[in-house]
Amino acid sequence: MATAMDLRDDEGGIHPRTKLDVGYRLSRSGLAIAYGQTHVTYQGPIVREFGRDSDDRMNVTYWSTISSSIELRNPNGFEICCQVKQLCMSNETVWLAAPANYNPKSPITVKLSIPLICQTKNVHGIRYLWRETPCLFKQAAVYSTADSNLPAPPFIQFL
Repeated sequence: MATAMDLRDDEGGIHPRTKLDVGYRLSRSGLAIAYGQTHVTYQGPIVREFGRDSDDRMNVTYWSTISSSIELRNPNGFEICCQVKQLCMSNETVWLAAPANYNPKSPITVKLSIPLICQTKNVHGIRYLWRETPCLFKQAAVYSTADSNLPAPPFIQFL
């Protein structure tokens, strides 16, 4: 019901100290889903599509119906796999960091830098915050500008 992977600030524990943030996010979901309040923003940006821009760039575009623009707080969190799909699905070490940059031409698109080793290969997988402790406290890469407290949820997509 609510994305909270950016609220974990103690690597040893599973209970965030900032219970108000978790409660806020859960209450937004409850108001929107259970009570049908359509004006309530209850989730962060959701991915709409992926596309290869060039040999060294890949685009991740989010739905504009949730937020007309996104906030990029840091470049970390995106990873790509340019090995065969079966290897991407079974081996954690084949995923490579793909730093994100804001795309000034599209306020809902993030440009990823494809690692040099993958630039002449097909990208078979892309994922975001797909780790046990994916980011520092409130430092996920992508947040909604409609409600800056709502991060984009983690995803993994095989292409």
